[in-house]
Amino acid sequence: MTVRVSKPAFNLREKLSELDRPVGLHGNEILKSDTPQDTFDLVGTGRKNLVINGGMTVSQRALDAEVTPAHTDYGPDRMRFDLSQSSKLKVQQVTDAPAGFSHSMKVTSLSAYSSSSGDYFLLQNMIEGIDSARLKWGTSEAQTVTLSFYVKSSIAGIHACGIRNDNYTRGITQRYEIKTPDTWERKTVTFPGCPDGTWQTTTSAGLKINFDLGTGSTYEAASTGTWLATNDFITSDSVKIVGTNAATWYITGIQLETGRVATPFEHRSIAEELQLCHRYYIKFRGAVGGGGGYGSAGDGAIATLANWTDTSAYGPIFMGTTMRYAPTLTGYANVNYFSAGNTFAPSGSQMYLAGSSRNRVEITIQSMTNMSQGNAGWLRIDNVNGYLSFDADY
Repeated sequence: MTVRVSKPAFNLREKLSELDRPVGLHGNEILKSDTPQDTFDLVGTGRKNLVINGGMTVSQRALDAEVTPAHTDYGPDRMRFDLSQSSKLKVQQVTDAPAGFSHSMKVTSLSAYSSSSGDYFLLQNMIEGIDSARLKWGTSEAQTVTLSFYVKSSIAGIHACGIRNDNYTRGITQRYEIKTPDTWERKTVTFPGCPDGTWQTTTSAGLKINFDLGTGSTYEAASTGTWLATNDFITSDSVKIVGTNAATWYITGIQLETGRVATPFEHRSIAEELQLCHRYYIKFRGAVGGGGGYGSAGDGAIATLANWTDTSAYGPIFMGTTMRYAPTLTGYANVNYFSAGNTFAPSGSQMYLAGSSRNRVEITIQSMTNMSQGNAGWLRIDNVNGYLSFDADY
């Protein structure tokens, strides 16, 4: 004899959601996910933050010194300033930071500058196209992203941030409000994915995150929260930091991730963050040790060279990583060459790159005297304040 039992159909998700705590803190959200991507975004598996050095822990160029950036100069690593006027602000890596962070970037206005319509003052962070390709921007499957960050300013009110493509033919602007002066606040802004336009998926900049610091009216966006085919990135009511003498603006914890939910900041170890920054910029510095078996302070050998002639020497320097493109030598100081008991001190154009690859360079020193062809020697950063810098950033 066969017995058949029937039971009305029911929705398993609804039944589970009736439990006090279905499957943890985000159980309901996960159960309501429409797609696997939504679930992935909530769980946060794998790497989520597209921004390198969002916590401002790496500052190779100036360490913690104040600098007055020129157009396209950097503060902390990966943080570039685009400026139509020079000497209107200064930048510094500082330890004033919200709980859970060790560093932030401080921007200070140097005057009460009245921006003309065509002036621009903004912080930009470039996301390499290979990394941003997963967003599928420029297609019908373009993914939504959420930008979150911690900010503090002496000027409360409406501020502007946004995203643009590499050639500035697509842009989107959003407002964020600082409610209380001189108080750390966390902000979250969501941007829909851009379904059209050209978005790089190579080593060029895939997208550019921008924060306005006092740009003129020429760049006012016609609307916020929507993609425009214009190079606009401010609002008519946004605060102008450079317009108030000694005004301050701090930022840290910058995170850009897929989805509509701003998850906690993804902290990476300082070793890992520095290695990620080395893809774009490397600054060799003089040794700071001294005594105790560590040698003399400032003695930092970086390469072995061979004397090709009596006046020139060549040798390789290995970067220790693969950089974004073949780097350029952007500066050096207190670099000496020691060979056969003699010291040679190149300056200016006497030291340059004879060749460059993404993971190594060939450096040469020229126009020396009595170098003794066929001998070898070592290149040393011969002072604790000396350096040798290589740039592959934007």
